[in-house]
Amino acid sequence: MIHKIAVFSDVHGNVSALDAVLRDAKQNGATDYWFLGDLFLPGPGAEQLYKTVESLHPAVWLQGNWEQEIDSIVKGEADFDDPSEVYLSRLTEYLINNLDSKHYQELIQRPISTTITVNGLNFGLSHNQAERSTGHDLFPAEAQVNFDHLAGDKDVLLYGHTHQQVMRTSSKGQLIVNPGATGQPYSPYAKLMADQRACYTILTVDDEGRIDVSFKKISYDIDEEIKLAQDLNLPYIHLYKHLRKTGFTVTHDQKLLKKVNAEYNYGQEVRKFFNK
Repeated sequence: MIHKIAVFSDVHGNVSALDAVLRDAKQNGATDYWFLGDLFLPGPGAEQLYKTVESLHPAVWLQGNWEQEIDSIVKGEADFDDPSEVYLSRLTEYLINNLDSKHYQELIQRPISTTITVNGLNFGLSHNQAERSTGHDLFPAEAQVNFDHLAGDKDVLLYGHTHQQVMRTSSKGQLIVNPGATGQPYSPYAKLMADQRACYTILTVDDEGRIDVSFKKISYDIDEEIKLAQDLNLPYIHLYKHLRKTGFTVTHDQKLLKKVNAEYNYGQEVRKFFNK
């Protein structure tokens, strides 16, 4: 059987972007779906977003570093003196209030890496490296040794996390692919960063185990996504609007977040919600 596998990653709560990607994948005859993690935050998607992915019956569904951060907050490990942690905690509060508890438990129990074989090709899939979901070692310009470590003994490696579409090889020639970010594309190069279309990749594996890679970038209505966030009372809505319009995050902008958290009293709110 010929497999046409839609591989997507880093949705980050962006409902409209994922919907556009899935429409395109269907039109292109996708037979399989693989998701590489980071489904939620900072966008408005919650229970319905989970159900959308669940309805695909993906053969691979990983969790990413944001899921692990969400879980650490729920476990009481956040530092509420840190503006970025308050930001993530308030968004986590929003998620917890809008996601079925059963689905939350399923989410945080998913692996950060796995393997799967398709028509004789052995795939390794991870959010970042197989043993950890975070780090900068797999950004495209990083050392070859990092990608050789990722490759291990697999034929084809798929990873997310960096939000950039990548196709390269290990030193041995194993194929390494990053599908890019569906909900939050990134490039360090300004002209390419301006392209905020939703990213994913279609892998076609024929009966003889030969593989084709097709990178996709899909337009969607960004204003519709912002309106959805407003209608669903997403916290930090003006920051989400900025993110959707520019692609630039504020996660580590301590000065800005300190100001916004004070204005909306988010620090006190998350302390109360998480009993700290």
